[in-house]
Amino acid sequence: MKILKSHLLEKVDAKLNVKQLEAELTRLGLEVESIQKFGNSKKSDFVIDLDLTPNRGDCFSVLGVARELAAISNKEILKEKNILKKASLSPLTKVKLSEKLACPKYSFIEIHKIDNTKKLPEYISNRLDAAGINLINPIVDILNYVMIDLGQPLHAFDLDKIGKSINVRFAKPKEKISLLDGSNKILNKNCLVISDEKKALALAGIMGGIDSSVQLDTCSVLIESAFFNPLVIQGKARSFNIQTDSSQRFERGVDFDLQQKALIKATNLIADHLSGSHSQVKTIEAKKFIPRKKVLNIELNNLNKKLGTKLNAVEIKKILNSLEINTIVKKDLLCTMIPSHRFDLNIEEDLIEEVARMIGYDNLPSFELKTFNKFFVPTDYQETLKIKKYIANKGFQEVINYSFVSKKILNDYNLSKNSISVKNPLNENLEVMRTSLLPGLLNNLKLNFNRGENSLKIFEEGRIFSNKNNSKEQKILAGLIFDHDGKKNWNNKTKFDFFELKKFIITLLDNLFLVDFNFKKSLNNFLHPNISLDVYVKGKKIGSFGRSHPKINKIVGIRKDFFYFEFELEELFQKEILKISESSKYPSIQRDLSFLVPENVEYEKLKSLAEKMAGNELVNLKLFDLYKNSGIQEASSSYALNFTWQSKHKTLRDVDIDLVIEKIIKAFEKEFNASLRS
Repeated sequence: MKILKSHLLEKVDAKLNVKQLEAELTRLGLEVESIQKFGNSKKSDFVIDLDLTPNRGDCFSVLGVARELAAISNKEILKEKNILKKASLSPLTKVKLSEKLACPKYSFIEIHKIDNTKKLPEYISNRLDAAGINLINPIVDILNYVMIDLGQPLHAFDLDKIGKSINVRFAKPKEKISLLDGSNKILNKNCLVISDEKKALALAGIMGGIDSSVQLDTCSVLIESAFFNPLVIQGKARSFNIQTDSSQRFERGVDFDLQQKALIKATNLIADHLSGSHSQVKTIEAKKFIPRKKVLNIELNNLNKKLGTKLNAVEIKKILNSLEINTIVKKDLLCTMIPSHRFDLNIEEDLIEEVARMIGYDNLPSFELKTFNKFFVPTDYQETLKIKKYIANKGFQEVINYSFVSKKILNDYNLSKNSISVKNPLNENLEVMRTSLLPGLLNNLKLNFNRGENSLKIFEEGRIFSNKNNSKEQKILAGLIFDHDGKKNWNNKTKFDFFELKKFIITLLDNLFLVDFNFKKSLNNFLHPNISLDVYVKGKKIGSFGRSHPKINKIVGIRKDFFYFEFELEELFQKEILKISESSKYPSIQRDLSFLVPENVEYEKLKSLAEKMAGNELVNLKLFDLYKNSGIQEASSSYALNFTWQSKHKTLRDVDIDLVIEKIIKAFEKEFNASLRS
């Protein structure tokens, strides 16, 4: 928001130069983005550009900023005369609030015999120019000026172009309206409109219609000053790809006690500069739905404990009163009434923060933190950081993609099932929440590939979303490897393949101290059915890895293979505390066994049975040789296994191990129809 320095200091008697003003506003939490000189005359002014946080809608006006400046300067807002000359006539237009919850308050006035050709004073046009608001015509310019001055958006209807009654209602299905910017919109049942007997005249709180707009020949107007529920306005302007000063203010919240004040100020300015005669101000309201002023209490001890201060109740009361928060002291309890413009104050901590802000964070006492030696269980953040550091050290680069994607992309990859649509997307290509990290990584690959990159190792850690079982979020770790660089170093000509990926995954899981993990043939639809594996820990699937499925290559438009892995991140966190045990002082015994096994038997099943039959003193089992289609026996594979036994309590004898070997051979014969090679 941009305002003129002279306009601001007109409301508060503070003698501050522009540097001092910048420092004070920054101290208040109103970030000053820039200050630029305005005008070429000797009596120059300055445009102050403020970056306001979304919760401070009350500062979206010169009055709002002036309130803050007055509080920090221990001054009062200068009162201005804002009394409407008495009028005998009531407005002829009837107003009905069909949607009282969406619009609980609607003030309006009629003004006739306006000379809309007169020129406005220079101070109004300068202040609008500084705020970046174009001059349109005198009536509209005055309404815009009141908006930046007080924060209440106003709208004027040409009385000669509308019916005799106005209704605030939701739009009918597919109702149409032509807006002031020349666009034609088709409305839906969630759009609040201002209508007459025939049609919608304005998109409430956002923009007026062209058919009822004020033009240079307009001489009679109805001026609207309404309070719209922010929840009804939020997202509507964006859904129509428009953004107005009015919608920005209504979305953040407008003082629900400001409507008549703004209406009177606008009417007086029109009467002073454009002539005309006005009716009485009329307000239609549904008190039941108008927000009420909140009452909050602060415990003195709680405030001093949180801020580390020794303030007394009188000092706190003075600070809160400077912010127009009426405060009554009852021993150690301060009872406050929150003003109607401060809708950001909802709990006791909000008020404590206000006190801290007024004191100045730099002025709060500081204490050294007490530290002590204690083992803490790593947080999820620390666990995640450890995993990401490990992967980065393996040559991967981290990428961060939007959580929103287009529905078309999800459909292309057959990932749209259970997806969640966004009601107010940032744009049409970000309309649904992602159900997998794969589309984002593939997009990264495609962009780099199109720029000539033939080697890429990337990973991403992020959330995916699904509306299955009442909406669900999952933290996922995924990575993609594309290795087709034909000009590697002289000593590194190897090409990344599935076994390299498997080695990487095993090393990763070992470094994370995951125990009892095993692999099974993958059922992941993104991966090649014969060159991929799923990872299980204690019977639960935690991830998948392998070569890309040919159909994915076809969709992406890259014929060359790439590899992909994904894991449920929280399943990778270390869940068991490791224990250190003494090494055995007794010698170990090793045996090698080679089996011919039918080709359809998976190694994981062989390993599982071998470990089971080998007993508790087995310390290591390795597959050291494998022949598929061995040729020794039709449709068979040859597995050579190395067993290592070692006891912590005694020296193992050959006769004991021979008995175990015999059990293993019999079990393999019975379970897999395997035979021991001689």
